[in-house]
Amino acid sequence: MNRRRFVHLGAMAGMSGALGCRRTRGVGLVWALGWLPDVEYGNLWVAMERGYLRDEGVRMSYEPGGPNAPQPVVVVAAQQANMGDAEWLPFLDAVLQGNDFVVVAAQFPILPTGLITLPRRPMLKPADLVGGRFLVQGPSERNELDATFRLNKLPLDYKLVPVGFSPEALLQGEGDAYFCYVTNQPTMLENMGLKQGKDFFVTKVYDLGYRVPSSLLFMDREMVTKHRGQVVGFLKAILRAQADNARDASYAARLAVEKYGGDLGLHLKQQVTLNRLQVPLELETGTNIPFWFSDQSIRNMYAIAKITGRENLPPPERLIDRSMLEEAYRAVGGKA
Repeated sequence: MNRRRFVHLGAMAGMSGALGCRRTRGVGLVWALGWLPDVEYGNLWVAMERGYLRDEGVRMSYEPGGPNAPQPVVVVAAQQANMGDAEWLPFLDAVLQGNDFVVVAAQFPILPTGLITLPRRPMLKPADLVGGRFLVQGPSERNELDATFRLNKLPLDYKLVPVGFSPEALLQGEGDAYFCYVTNQPTMLENMGLKQGKDFFVTKVYDLGYRVPSSLLFMDREMVTKHRGQVVGFLKAILRAQADNARDASYAARLAVEKYGGDLGLHLKQQVTLNRLQVPLELETGTNIPFWFSDQSIRNMYAIAKITGRENLPPPERLIDRSMLEEAYRAVGGKA
């Protein structure tokens, strides 16, 4: 399954009902995961398993996500959790519905989505997109594609073809480009004996102009304002775990396969490969701080919000606070 999958803006329709469902929790962090507990959350598993969170005095738990689970913005709005990971546009929609959320970091400052194309119709630059047939799984991909065309001032000349989670539809000629998670479906094709750069091409949506961080880590404002020390401690633990994970991609993968995602039927080799490929996406070019995204990225985020018709947004300083990540990075020996 592709993690990009089921991010459904329609989930916001349930927001008003979620707002009425309140559950009080003690002080501690509860993360509503945006997807299944696989190695995508490997840094969390390492931080929990090696006691980094305990070292910081952080009591941590999580609510698994997945295709049948409510989106994190809904879970946090209902106070079933006090943090989650979300894409930028669904996050904005939750804020515009009246939720007081704050982004503190991004799991992937480099957007992990991309396009797989074949030599018969390669799409390597924005102009190549015009007139294409795009195999897409859901509304998240559709939003990214529409915004990419608009950002590049291209004519909105393209066709969307609904498809599942395998790139085989592309090989069968059902479309010209397959929306993928760059850590996932390209590996499927390589396992079929195809060679990237020869038999197929992968172009990051990020490199086509949609430069928006992904899997934004957000919290309700009460957590940020009243328990800042807990938040900094969490980020310190995650940074320590990230450093471990960058050195050895197999440990977190084993934790996902054998423990945290033990009932999902995950395959170790696939999880190791996914983990190895996602580590570079955790660091934005030009910075030393994992999970950090720049002022330019924030300007990009607001430009995309505007171009997709989302107006009257709160200012960035209201929605985004990177100071806790900066503090955590300095505390673990980095230099911001």
